[in-house]
Amino acid sequence: MSSTEIIISLSLPAVLSCFLSFFLMKFSALQKNFNHIDDRDFKEKKIPRIGGIAIVISLIISLLFMRIAFSPIFIDIEEDTSYSLLSLAVLIVFALGIYDDIKGAEAVKKFLLQIIAAILIYFAGFKIAEISVPFIGTKSLGFDFLSFLLTILWVVGVTNAVNIMDGLDGLAVGVSFFAALSMGVLAFMSAQYHIVVMIAVLLGAMIGFYPFNFPRARIYLGDSGSMVIGFLLAVLSISGTHRKVSLAMALMIPIIILFLPILETVVTIARRVYRRQNIFTGDTDHFHYRFLKKGFSETKATLLLIFISFLFSLAGVLFNFIQTRLRLLLFILICLVGFFLLHYLGYYSFFSKKKELTPEE
Repeated sequence: MSSTEIIISLSLPAVLSCFLSFFLMKFSALQKNFNHIDDRDFKEKKIPRIGGIAIVISLIISLLFMRIAFSPIFIDIEEDTSYSLLSLAVLIVFALGIYDDIKGAEAVKKFLLQIIAAILIYFAGFKIAEISVPFIGTKSLGFDFLSFLLTILWVVGVTNAVNIMDGLDGLAVGVSFFAALSMGVLAFMSAQYHIVVMIAVLLGAMIGFYPFNFPRARIYLGDSGSMVIGFLLAVLSISGTHRKVSLAMALMIPIIILFLPILETVVTIARRVYRRQNIFTGDTDHFHYRFLKKGFSETKATLLLIFISFLFSLAGVLFNFIQTRLRLLLFILICLVGFFLLHYLGYYSFFSKKKELTPEE
């Protein structure tokens, strides 16, 4: 794979995404398609929330171009992998996000449609057929139902994890960028060049969109953007786990790369269960809200969380190349960072006594 192909994979979607983001900003101003203000908003800004359209359209056009112009890259695609089913699954998630951004969708219905999209992913050949047991090695899953269940949980979980992170200007895109970049490095090292192209296109789309989304944002991702990005990260992170010749994408490594959004999701579910709330009910106790309550500006909170995510992404890449003993030390360090983050944000005191419910979505 040449540098020219990588540059085109990045630059084409970046240009398209930048142009489409600018167009959607102007279009939304005319149509008055702004974000919904609710009790959880710490600021009242009329910002269009359909940025996901720019991301998805630039992805589709760029991938079609790369597929036609550089077809030899895609020769190594496995016979049991269906990109038609993958495309259908992405369109389902995108359509769901658009509907939710414009009309609003019930959380349970969103969850069910995400499961359907994840099932399509499994039958498309993107599945967790083996898992990486820390410090022991990679083990094959002989029981198909377990592979099916883990794949559904992973895809739906990561999709919603990225969606949860989309609470501050530029946060979800920044966190997702470094996660995708680290996955692209691992895919390149394992010679999965068609995956490299897909990740490069996703990176390019985020690069073109980011100048309009960074604090102070002029356009939001919306669910159409955050869910599609999360969905693609979930799929691409397991795209090589069913290939025993490549351990670069073993499940333990994507977990480390996506450690911040995964940790956020686990804590969110835990505290809502603790409060005896519906786990789909929104609140103001996410990581980013707690940083704001501690006096951080929106920009500083965003940059700090992105930097933490970058460290986890870097650790995920290193985890693939270092020796077993060093992996143990790295894993302990990752856990310590997570521990101190939760301690700093006051989650341990939260679980020590019940607190009042926060406003619902």
